[in-house]
Amino acid sequence: MEYKRRIMIVDDNVIDQMITTRVLKTNYTFGEIVTMMSSTEALDYFDLHMDNPTLLPNLILLDLDMPLMNGLGFLERFNAYSNSIKAACAIVVLTASQVLSDLEKVKSHPDVTTLISKPLNSNSLIPLI
Repeated sequence: MEYKRRIMIVDDNVIDQMITTRVLKTNYTFGEIVTMMSSTEALDYFDLHMDNPTLLPNLILLDLDMPLMNGLGFLERFNAYSNSIKAACAIVVLTASQVLSDLEKVKSHPDVTTLISKPLNSNSLIPLI
């Protein structure tokens, strides 16, 4: 079965969501963009669709700085998912953060493919898509 490409944007800032969506639609070919306003909303989506991998994203663009549960909290919870789900879903952390301790944690996290500074530009994802 061929899976439809799906990208999930997890970012509490609507303007950043719009910029990221625009860059994706203008520069890359894929199936669908799903946007989530929080880490908990994204994790709820995963929990809801866990038994249907065709609805899960192939790529997550994750903001690091969000209220209630930040990107690091998302990564901690995501790490509990099965290896097959984690292997099928690349995570790119998009951030404007300059907090070195957080950036080091992200860079060393086994589920993070790469770290990109905001805003996303047209060349940022070329190696991944």
